[in-house]
Amino acid sequence: MKAKKWTITSVMVLAVLAGCSAEESDAIEETISVEGRTTVTYWHNHTGRGLDAIRQVVSDFNASQEDIFVQEIYSASTEGDDQRLLTAIAGGNPPDLAHFDRFKVAQYAAENSLESLTPFIEKEQYDMGMYYDYAVDETTYEEEIYAMPITTDSRLLFYNKDRFTEVGLDPEDPPETIEELEGAIERLSTIEDGRVTELGMVPWTAQGWLYTWAWAFGGDFYDLDSNTLSIDHPQNVEALEWLVSIADEYDAATVTSFDTAQGSNEMDPFIQGIYSVKVDGPFSISTIQQYNPDMNYGVTPVPTPTGDNFATWSGGTSLIIPRGAHNAEEAWEFMKYFGSYDGQMTYSEMNNQMSVIDKVNEDLYEDDPIMTEFIDILPNSNARPPIPSGQLLWNELDRAVEYAIHGRGEPQELLERVAERVKQAEAEE
Repeated sequence: MKAKKWTITSVMVLAVLAGCSAEESDAIEETISVEGRTTVTYWHNHTGRGLDAIRQVVSDFNASQEDIFVQEIYSASTEGDDQRLLTAIAGGNPPDLAHFDRFKVAQYAAENSLESLTPFIEKEQYDMGMYYDYAVDETTYEEEIYAMPITTDSRLLFYNKDRFTEVGLDPEDPPETIEELEGAIERLSTIEDGRVTELGMVPWTAQGWLYTWAWAFGGDFYDLDSNTLSIDHPQNVEALEWLVSIADEYDAATVTSFDTAQGSNEMDPFIQGIYSVKVDGPFSISTIQQYNPDMNYGVTPVPTPTGDNFATWSGGTSLIIPRGAHNAEEAWEFMKYFGSYDGQMTYSEMNNQMSVIDKVNEDLYEDDPIMTEFIDILPNSNARPPIPSGQLLWNELDRAVEYAIHGRGEPQELLERVAERVKQAEAEE
């Protein structure tokens, strides 16, 4: 292969943010130019093993052809990340690519801040069907696809097998119905004279968001085909009513004060053995391995009222092309590579992530019984509504749960109020 001549050109990639001095907010990146190649700038916020994974995928792509050179550029993960990207877009000098939370795609698309990928997909008849449906749904806004899905996750019920045995529960037969879960919580809890010494579970902590329980109860929040929100769906209300019943049974004030005294990582009450059950994602596995490697635990689908039709929900990351990217076609070529089996396999294996391609997950985790459970539930997973007001909806649902469990409103009324606020925000977009 002919040697390439490399040159470096200093360019301003981040504009001065409003209200900040140049010294505080300017960032000069040196763009690498390789003779005969088009440089694609790729912003990400990866460090550690994630950075190693990104660099390997980029290196493999750069070595696979001679026309494009992808340059990965670290963009610190801070509160100002979104504003910096928006500022770069507004200034006409965005990166060609950015690693992006899929949850935000609809908002950015609505703000005309992203390039649609649909023209590329249609021109090449690119098969988006290789990815989980919910992951593609989360990248879609007004029937246009704006991102390439990369990673995913899911939520399951974690349970301490040793504690199950101690209280006479079968550790190989975890709860499948809500009624069975209630019985397990009761047997695993110790509350004496109003003082909590041990709790079976606090279902609204960790990943026990209303999304989690509403989908378990058979609810829904959004119909993609009709673009209709259903925030106050009857089963969503039923799920919130169930959370209130647990709060009433164990005294929400006592439970909340106890819960807030705990923390994350080594202070996670499940890791400490204070909780015996929680809902969480695969990202908590490494924390358990680090701080309580001898814990004997299992995972199982989140219980449902009927003990079947198990569901979960998933988030994940993606690649986007910001509006006004100078090298969108070349960025698309790298997107395709990252989104391929080979790109996904390299990134997922090195970064200990779940892929949006089923075959990658099967090949990576076929010998891992815990991860296999997280993978098996993915075909039944859901995505949060791909709407511009997704963050508002998240915040309002979180507030509705807090109000409900503390008796500051009835579940039906609270969810109707959330629906009205989000509907109004969507109308203003």
